[in-house]
Amino acid sequence: MKETSGDENIISVGDFVSRLFPKTLELPKLLRYGHFRGWLEDSDERNPEAPLNRQTAARIIHMYLLIECGLPDLSDITPATALKDLYTCRVCANHIAQVYCRGIMGADEDLLFDHLELMTGKETETVIANCEAVKQSI
Repeated sequence: MKETSGDENIISVGDFVSRLFPKTLELPKLLRYGHFRGWLEDSDERNPEAPLNRQTAARIIHMYLLIECGLPDLSDITPATALKDLYTCRVCANHIAQVYCRGIMGADEDLLFDHLELMTGKETETVIANCEAVKQSI
């Protein structure tokens, strides 16, 4: 796990969702909407203050792009098989593969996605920018 310095704040699920979604809704309404639409899960809506880890971010982004933006899954996720820990969470494997192959989220130099690593503000900004770039290419 990487060390975070004092100036790197850890992002909550709610903060991430509010940065990802382009409309201005109050957080409780946004979480309810995302859960109703299917790109958020019950735990996201119930615990928006929970720290955001990388696998949760990958799931939210993947489902958001799929459902809200109509972006179909990539059929070839072969490049993601280079990730040494892709199948650490089999439920998350496709979410991770989709965001990795689209260049939204990367891996470390050892090709570890590091599923449970907490997302910092700086990393979140990069991920949101990468997600916006993918949306613009639709």
